[in-house]
Amino acid sequence: MRNILQAMFGKRSVVVSSPTAVRATLPMFPFAAQPEDAYPGQVSSAEPLQGVCPVCGMPCSFERFTENLRESGFCSSCGSFNRQRQLAHVLRRQCGLRAAGAMVFPQDFVIYNTESNGAMHTQLSVASGYLCSEYFGEEYERGQDVDGRRHEDLQNLSFGDASIDLVLSSDVLEHMPDPYRAHSEIFRVLRPGGRHIFTVPFNAQAAHDDIRAKFVDGQIVYLADKQFHGDPVRPDEGILVWTIFGLEMLVRLADIGFQPFAWNLFQPDEGIVGSYSLVFEARKA
Repeated sequence: MRNILQAMFGKRSVVVSSPTAVRATLPMFPFAAQPEDAYPGQVSSAEPLQGVCPVCGMPCSFERFTENLRESGFCSSCGSFNRQRQLAHVLRRQCGLRAAGAMVFPQDFVIYNTESNGAMHTQLSVASGYLCSEYFGEEYERGQDVDGRRHEDLQNLSFGDASIDLVLSSDVLEHMPDPYRAHSEIFRVLRPGGRHIFTVPFNAQAAHDDIRAKFVDGQIVYLADKQFHGDPVRPDEGILVWTIFGLEMLVRLADIGFQPFAWNLFQPDEGIVGSYSLVFEARKA
């Protein structure tokens, strides 16, 4: 694996962070699993975790963890689950916000959230520069209003160049045929110094992306067993997973022009637990 990483990454600098190594550069393998005995006893007991939720900023309990730690453990105040809190933790830290209380942004700070529902949306929707959208299908025009919500395709955004300070996406990029076209579009619309903070399904031990489906002559060709995730827009259908990302993603973000960062979080007092709690940031210089 080390030789593969050296061949892939060369001398590119990709910053990573973990509880044991605050900053390191590839090709050192960056994502060590949290100690296996560091969390299961806490989340499997009948007693919920106690702390402050990074989404709503309120003291609360984190309850109802399941075997799928990433998608469970609900905040008693705002209903956020583990993955949403991971995103909020990095957002607060990287944007210089307080660790508790409401998220407060400058008046002219423009946030684009790639979903229009959930606990993060609720908390951010009071910000003056807040934008959000969903993807409703290729039959709609980019930026079109669909039943009161904005339609956007991340692979072809309607926003102007250098018009947004912060883009948030939580397990979105794996659901499109060309995620790096989407990353390039996000790079285009970000202002200098802007950042994309995001989560994706990520195999921390894979050098390359796992491409599970692709378009060939206008048809979907499946390269692996079909996977579907829940879709709030089409709850009865689910949404196809095209890619499970590997370390290749960090290299390709750097090739686009981003400076990629990654954090492997473990914050039980914020309801963030699990062997891999990975959040990524792509920063535009």
